Amino acid sequence: MTQGDRRRGKRKYRVRYDRLVILVLVIVVLVVLITSCTSGCFGEKKPDKGGNKAAVTTTAADAEKPADNTGTTTAPVHGEEPGETATQPAANGGSLALASEEVHKGDLMLVNADYECKFLESTDKYVPVYEHRSDLYEAGDLVTKLDGTVIDQLNAMIGAYAAYMNISDTDIFVQDGFRTFEEQDDRHKSGRSMTFEAGHCDYHTGRTFDIYHYDSSSAYGFAPMTAEGDYTWFADNACKYGFIVRYPDGKQEQTGENPRGYTYRYVGVPHAVYMKENNLCLEEYISQVKSYTKDAPLEITTEGGSYSVYYVTAIEGSTSVDVPTDKAYTISGDNCGGFVVTVTLS
Repeated sequence: MTQGDRRRGKRKYRVRYDRLVILVLVIVVLVVLITSCTSGCFGEKKPDKGGNKAAVTTTAADAEKPADNTGTTTAPVHGEEPGETATQPAANGGSLALASEEVHKGDLMLVNADYECKFLESTDKYVPVYEHRSDLYEAGDLVTKLDGTVIDQLNAMIGAYAAYMNISDTDIFVQDGFRTFEEQDDRHKSGRSMTFEAGHCDYHTGRTFDIYHYDSSSAYGFAPMTAEGDYTWFADNACKYGFIVRYPDGKQEQTGENPRGYTYRYVGVPHAVYMKENNLCLEEYISQVKSYTKDAPLEITTEGGSYSVYYVTAIEGSTSVDVPTDKAYTISGDNCGGFVVTVTLS
């Protein structure tokens, strides 16, 4: 091998070595870039100042979801307002999206000749009076049912009456309650309930019932309870437990029914108190409430607290209802076009 050949061999070796170095450097750079990208894209989020991991950003779709606070409350103690729809402060910016059918649910449903009951509430709400009554009164039969909250308030009311009278038992019994469409249809066609056709009877709400008392002087052994004698207590105090006389005297034109002082309807404490104080039937009250808004509400004060009441007209599809974020409230459909919001102030 000549000296020139040896030189060419050395040059070739040096060239391969240089390329190898360059290749290694390129690989190192790529590894660094890949590691940095992986750490930035998939690594753990940095803690915030409080030591917690950074929260995931809420999407627009999540922000539009209504708060899940539309459950029914348990029965309250006397003076507190039982719930209908939502009762806890809203957690989504102070508004709820209510579907159109919610208009036909709640304690303030108006059912009469003009407004038909849609039967959208779960029948699980209706329980036998006989099984859930207190020991102070009787049920007319074993099957009459009412909304569970209504029975709780009925027990409280009759308990207060017994305490007022200083008696351990009463001569009162409750008759009639929730009626299905078929039951009312049979009553109407047979002449036992002539005024309202099936679908337009207030008993469909599960919040209406009749109170009777045993009476040995009556041919039937019992008689409707009217505001006479000791029973005037109910006329004066039923509102404190959320009850009104559904068909009061002098309101036939509004209710479409002759006076029946023994037929009671549960509407909730503040509403019943206001109706009593202002001599309003349910039809008149619903008509009046429609003029109140969140910015200019109806203020009601009872023995148990104070309330703010306002109305939201329903729109087709879904209705946005403004609600407080720091106070308890209830929402009831009126069955004739909107929602009544009741806010507990104190």
